Amino acid sequence: MSLSAHYIVSCRTDGWFIGLEGERYGPFPNGQVGALIAAVQAANHAGKDGHDARVLLRTIEGGTAIVWIFGTDSYPSPWVEDLHRIALLPRRERARTPVPSPWRTLDTMTSDAVVAGQA
Repeated sequence: MSLSAHYIVSCRTDGWFIGLEGERYGPFPNGQVGALIAAVQAANHAGKDGHDARVLLRTIEGGTAIVWIFGTDSYPSPWVEDLHRIALLPRRERARTPVPSPWRTLDTMTSDAVVAGQA
């Protein structure tokens, strides 16, 4: 039996965070993109250590969508490269760039400003 390591990426009024076992990490300077990259990297390490590792994204409606699963999805995931490219953009451009949406159950991603209620 393996332990679970479920990383939940979510937006709060003060930025994007990763939740794991009741602890909150962040905010991430690159917003949603930075939090997703960090969560996938951490989940990959946890998976190598024998954990049931996955990354979930909390939607604006309060539900969650699975975005990456250790042992099922490739690492590095093809969409992570796109996220790295977006993270390197200046903040103003990054806010306008659509985040790639290869997620299993999530049709579209929203900008940091919309989710944080700043749009």
